[in-house]
Amino acid sequence: MLRVLQRGDRHDPKDLTIGVRFEGAQETIVPGEAIKNLVHRVVREQEHAAAAIESLALAICAQVIERHPGIGLARVEIAEQPWSRLDAGGKAQGQAFTPSGGERRTASVTSNGTRVAVTAGLDNLVLLRTSGFAPTIRGKASEEPRVDGLQRLFFATLAARWSYTTGEIAFAPTRAGIRQAIVEWHKGPTIRATLDAIADVVLASYLEISQVTLTIEERPYRPVDLLELSVDGDALFVAHDEPVGTVEITVDRA
Repeated sequence: MLRVLQRGDRHDPKDLTIGVRFEGAQETIVPGEAIKNLVHRVVREQEHAAAAIESLALAICAQVIERHPGIGLARVEIAEQPWSRLDAGGKAQGQAFTPSGGERRTASVTSNGTRVAVTAGLDNLVLLRTSGFAPTIRGKASEEPRVDGLQRLFFATLAARWSYTTGEIAFAPTRAGIRQAIVEWHKGPTIRATLDAIADVVLASYLEISQVTLTIEERPYRPVDLLELSVDGDALFVAHDEPVGTVEITVDRA
């Protein structure tokens, strides 16, 4: 669903995909149409419409449990497509937008009416670095610079998930801070060391987070073996049709 929040001449689109799963006794199954209408009502409420997706998921989950006592466990999952304002003549437009790439914000809330678990994250964050990783020799980081002077190009897609210890925090600034920690790219000599460093920064910065999972898929780009094509240090790379390498780590606060 797409909700347009109007603030005078400035509009703010909120583009959401919402999934609701619930468990209960067979004789108390709730029609899907009733759940859909409930979700629409919650999203249309102004106080929830402008909230962070974590807060919106909490509100939907609470309403599902409250209005349908036969449901023993409910799970609400939200993915948000961010939109960026179009720029015309150096001025951001109030009512014209373009998708902000393929990145998605995600949130998941699970509740049995007594206990609540909140997980947030981001998917499909595409990252490109043209230097900063040590070249590898037979899978090991090399301490010596490459003799041809070419830097290793790193192109990957990253996903992150983190679990909160409470549902009563400022979700939006926390999400922004975690994303900033990721894009600042506290790099190590290897991909694994880099992910470890990012996870350490997130856990050290936000005591409300109990666990963080980082997944990265590297897209293979290799330098062209024609050094005469390099001009003033520029390098030429081509994509290779190779299996995609995936590295995933989960770090608990304990």
